[in-house]
Amino acid sequence: MSGQPLQFDMSTLHKGMFKGGSFELALLDLDGTLWRGSDVIEGAPEFVERLRHSGIRPVFFTNNSSRTPEAVVAALQRMGFTASVDEVCTSAQAAADAVSQRVPKSGAIVAYVGGEGLREALRKAGFDARRADGKDIREPWVKLAQAAAVGLDPGVTYGDLAVVSRIAYRVGWFALTNPDVRLPVEDGFMPGNGAIGAFVAAASSAEVVVTGKPDPSFVRYALSRYGVPVERAFIVGDNLHTDILAGNQTGVYSVFVRSGISGEPKDGDPQPDLIVDSVANLFRQNA
Repeated sequence: MSGQPLQFDMSTLHKGMFKGGSFELALLDLDGTLWRGSDVIEGAPEFVERLRHSGIRPVFFTNNSSRTPEAVVAALQRMGFTASVDEVCTSAQAAADAVSQRVPKSGAIVAYVGGEGLREALRKAGFDARRADGKDIREPWVKLAQAAAVGLDPGVTYGDLAVVSRIAYRVGWFALTNPDVRLPVEDGFMPGNGAIGAFVAAASSAEVVVTGKPDPSFVRYALSRYGVPVERAFIVGDNLHTDILAGNQTGVYSVFVRSGISGEPKDGDPQPDLIVDSVANLFRQNA
């Protein structure tokens, strides 16, 4: 990317205006991009359908490792979107893939903290996924575990993290589904998954294998999974430091939408290739 990002306030956009080429894959952030809180962003479902009609596969690309793909699809459908499970790409699935690359043995025990989305992803990858429980810290399986994974888990305890930390120390690494240290809420923030990961990293001194945005491995996982080269994909999101940075670090064309919580890009911020008010302004055919 070079120069200042193109800006389209209320205008429309055709495929050919993207770098003069055609695209096959759209990596779509969810909250702030397709919906905001419990409200769908006006025109977002129609945008997703325009992608399909243009021959571009929409992929719902989320750092949320707690939800299963089925739960993501259910949430999308409640908001009025058409979606299928194979169009969902989560950081939990990327984490399971990262573990598979380091622990190729089928049936290996992987301890985790996190939600159902992480458990299912690990199990579908062929692992014996076991929720780390402080009461099990001296159980034989803890010494047999070959990997550990950390996802957001509001119910996690000190003992649970002690189990994960011991395993991470012994094997020398652990998978972290995303590095967000804070989650914004109406009256401030709550500690995010990165904060939990920081505990385990400090206790274990182990390598942290991050799989969520903005880590480029998440984008590369999606491109490999869907068989699309980098120049045929673009990413759309409202967060400069996750969505847009992920695009910058992988060379994927990035579109920043103003419909979320991030302000305008400033000097020193990750810079998108294109800025629009919302996805409602993308791929309109009546320009």
